[in-house]
Amino acid sequence: MLAALVLHGCAFTQRPPDAGPAPETVNVEPGPLETGAADPSEATPEMGDAAAPGDELMPEDPVVPDPADETVAGPTAAEIDRAIREMLGGDPMGLVHESEDARVFRLEMNERVASWVHYFQTAIGERFATYLGRKTRYEPMIRRKLREAGLPQDLIYLSLIESGMNPNAYSRASAVGLWQFIAGTGRQYGLEISYWMDERRDPEKATDAAVRHLKDLYDEFGSWYLAAAGYNGGPNRVRRGLRTVPGATFWDLADRRLLRRETRDYVPKIIAAAMIGHDPARYGFPDPEGETIPEHVKVRVPDATSFDVLAEVAGTDEETINLLNPEFPRDVTPPHRDVEVRVPVEGAARFAARYAAVPADERVTWTFHTVQSGHTLGWIGQQYGVSVAALRAANGNLNPRRLQIGQQLVVPRSARASGATIARNSNASPLTARTNAEGTTVVTVQRGQTLAVIAQRYGVSVAALRAANGNVNPRRLQIGQELLIPGAGRRAGTGSAGSASNGAGPVTIVVRPGDSLWLIARRHSVSTRDLIEWNRLSSTRIHPGDRLEIRR
Repeated sequence: MLAALVLHGCAFTQRPPDAGPAPETVNVEPGPLETGAADPSEATPEMGDAAAPGDELMPEDPVVPDPADETVAGPTAAEIDRAIREMLGGDPMGLVHESEDARVFRLEMNERVASWVHYFQTAIGERFATYLGRKTRYEPMIRRKLREAGLPQDLIYLSLIESGMNPNAYSRASAVGLWQFIAGTGRQYGLEISYWMDERRDPEKATDAAVRHLKDLYDEFGSWYLAAAGYNGGPNRVRRGLRTVPGATFWDLADRRLLRRETRDYVPKIIAAAMIGHDPARYGFPDPEGETIPEHVKVRVPDATSFDVLAEVAGTDEETINLLNPEFPRDVTPPHRDVEVRVPVEGAARFAARYAAVPADERVTWTFHTVQSGHTLGWIGQQYGVSVAALRAANGNLNPRRLQIGQQLVVPRSARASGATIARNSNASPLTARTNAEGTTVVTVQRGQTLAVIAQRYGVSVAALRAANGNVNPRRLQIGQELLIPGAGRRAGTGSAGSASNGAGPVTIVVRPGDSLWLIARRHSVSTRDLIEWNRLSSTRIHPGDRLEIRR
């Protein structure tokens, strides 16, 4: 009987017991794809039970028929395989399955995979094409790391299915990043997850962690399909399934419903995505419009600095800093800590010198807001352009339901943005100012005014304003209190900082090596917005030898 089963079993190739034609197996050689082959950047963002809002590949799962009932026709290949393994306590002689090449993620076509290919082509075709294009941002880095670790190149499609290749993807199960790590697993593999940093969003560090995690799963299960199932549904569920069916394949566990439906569909999704990615045109997709990451290098930032200031110092825009540094969810680097930040390579050479020229108190400003009747954290955050989470964290995890009239809140804001936003959004009264006998401007504090508002309107730092007034406590300003403005001759305004110096009429300056718009604006006590408007600049980029007009 055993011999008959063995001989019978050897006549079959390994495949899932799905109804329909025998599966086509595509063995992809190890190493990078051949030149010109496009790999999909698509992803079905999901980890645990949920997918990332706005990035879901599948709002609704296609109906995949269960395996056909073959009891009358005789045992299926999978049933014969299982019978042999159960009798022999596994497959010690290798009678049923060939050993798996650890460098290859086999692409087996069957009815389940075909169903997902069709779904990607039709139900979400446009969105899937977007993911194919987005994949090219991180593909060189991910493929290099997979190759160096000896892992299959096609595991890149696991990331695509997880997140749509979006480092900011966030699922309902609180999984984050390209590889959709939950907090516990992320920390297990060395990723920092804190208020200031979330390295699950760091494409490089998260890929390193995913490579180690996948390798651990493969070392345990000996199958990339089972490793992927463990990645999605947790290794414990796969272990329980293997205890129930010793030596089972992924398809065995799926057919016996020993895995959750999401996990049963997970491997077919990866295979389907990889097949499309290898040859998009064959499946009706245009060649992906590749997206790239700007060439960049890492620089050291020693203390809390907001992204707008980093952009000015690096000679780029805030959007680029965001793109290169998604691991800083607050758009500011951590306080009292030296970290690495990615900046475009062209702005890196002078970054250190430019950064050193920024006064410490102007890298980030902590503004204060007095709660009034009708104020909520949501409304306050909207006025200052910060999230409710940031407001709560800056105020000892404040309970939004326990705000009190007169309560003062710390508002974390960058120096440049805070003054402009507060001046635009607050209900502060117009400044009342006079000049004393020494020629110093004196401002009388009105309702709703803060040190940040007053400092911004006179083009001075909050630190300088405090120092000129006996290190006044920003939380204890009183209506009617008089403040000395350091730097005589500056006039109060309602918008940008005051004039650069005494005198009238515009002057022309020549940009020097190492200059940026931000540094020039600070040097002449004007705003970068004014410089852009006065000189009709299309961006913040300037070059040595450029001439800029500064109006008095």
